[in-house]
Amino acid sequence: MAAMIEKMDVEKTPAVPVSGAELKRRLVDHMDMLKRPNDVVRVTQVSSHHFRVNTLSPRMADDAVMNTYKIVKSQFLLVEDRNGELVITDQTRH
Repeated sequence: MAAMIEKMDVEKTPAVPVSGAELKRRLVDHMDMLKRPNDVVRVTQVSSHHFRVNTLSPRMADDAVMNTYKIVKSQFLLVEDRNGELVITDQTRH
């Protein structure tokens, strides 16, 4: 006698689209963990999934009263949410 296997489709919840503001918040949190203690990370949203990320490092000139900041790293990132996981693709031209 042949065995019969019945596959039941598990009810899948539809993917909820993640807003650009939510992606930016999560990207800022992620980049904040990667930076050095005195660095500043500026994230600018270019489109719904594209972001420009500049890392600035403080510099103190000999004749300066205050710190000035110099961009030490600049990236253009594509950020997506795949199944609740943040997927970051560096699209910076070198």
